[in-house]
Amino acid sequence: MLDIAAQLLAVGLLWGVTNPFIRLGSQGIESVGDTGSKWRNFVQEARTIGSRWRYWIPFGLNQCGSALYVWTLQRASITVAVPVANSLSFAFTAITGYALGEKLPGRSKLNV
Repeated sequence: MLDIAAQLLAVGLLWGVTNPFIRLGSQGIESVGDTGSKWRNFVQEARTIGSRWRYWIPFGLNQCGSALYVWTLQRASITVAVPVANSLSFAFTAITGYALGEKLPGRSKLNV
């Protein structure tokens, strides 16, 4: 049971810590010029995001968290694993984002 808790903590950590870095690595993708063709726009966006290591490294770590999550679900109860992993992910995202200079979510975002 303790190993499942540690795995869910690791999943929440991998998901949560990487989210702000993925967001930082993908900044500017929306400013890729409109070429007049959906296909050319797609290729331009793929080239832009494909060349950013600051996007791909956190994305790869995030996917490692997803693989660990699927592996953990084989032995954990889904009614426990889903809320634990998601709530830890949210908490680690907020903490990491704040450490990177982002604002903490306000009451309007938390629906309090």
